Amino acid sequence: MLAINLLVFAFNQYNQEKHLKYTQMQLLLQKESDSIQYYEMLLSQHENQSILIHDIKKHLQSIDILNAEKEHDKIAIYIHQLMQSSDLKESPRLCDHDMLNAILSRYQRQCQQKQIAFYADIRSRIVDFITAADLTSLFCNLLDNAVEAAENIPDAYIEISACHREKTPFVVITVVNSSRKNPLSGSGRKPATSKPDKCKHGFGIKSIHKIVLKYQGEIQMYYDGESLTFHTIITLKQPSSAFPGYHPSGYLSERCMAQ
Repeated sequence: MLAINLLVFAFNQYNQEKHLKYTQMQLLLQKESDSIQYYEMLLSQHENQSILIHDIKKHLQSIDILNAEKEHDKIAIYIHQLMQSSDLKESPRLCDHDMLNAILSRYQRQCQQKQIAFYADIRSRIVDFITAADLTSLFCNLLDNAVEAAENIPDAYIEISACHREKTPFVVITVVNSSRKNPLSGSGRKPATSKPDKCKHGFGIKSIHKIVLKYQGEIQMYYDGESLTFHTIITLKQPSSAFPGYHPSGYLSERCMAQ
């Protein structure tokens, strides 16, 4: 009976752990789906802005007609409505990839609010081979961790860059951020969250590792105690169709770092 009870208990524990992991994975997938929808919405807003700029001539013609009829009050209302339009809000251009630009712009605004200096150096067409879903998950999780670590630190900063490793099919993504302490902990030397409910966190790192594995890449993380900065260096392999000039004999080992 004791053996049976122990077996039943172990089976129940196993089922509970499996259910918890399944629930956490579903939450992660939902978060990634919501993020993709959010950035698609931002791209739609950018398109609306382009349409409005294209139509500005028509708006000026309408104002000219009102001016000829001396409808000054109507002109004031018309101009006020145009100025209040969300389509006229300036969207910063940090890179030439629309989805990634929307992501970086969002985190740049977050950093401005939190008084964190934000620098981005994303080379042209560097991430075109990454799917929208993977791009969102990778960069959002990287920058979520960087913002969390750099928050409330005087003169804090975040630097993110992406470039080709010369004469190879690899793209190198580097994130350097301020951090008061070494976030690497435990025997696995994995970043530990500072959030109180630790069992519901940590999936961001797993998501990053999943994407790195998908693109046959590698990830390195280390903490510099002298500069109080945390470094994340990711290499992703482009498909041969995206890098036709690659030849194995041309491999160079040097690392492309953020400027």
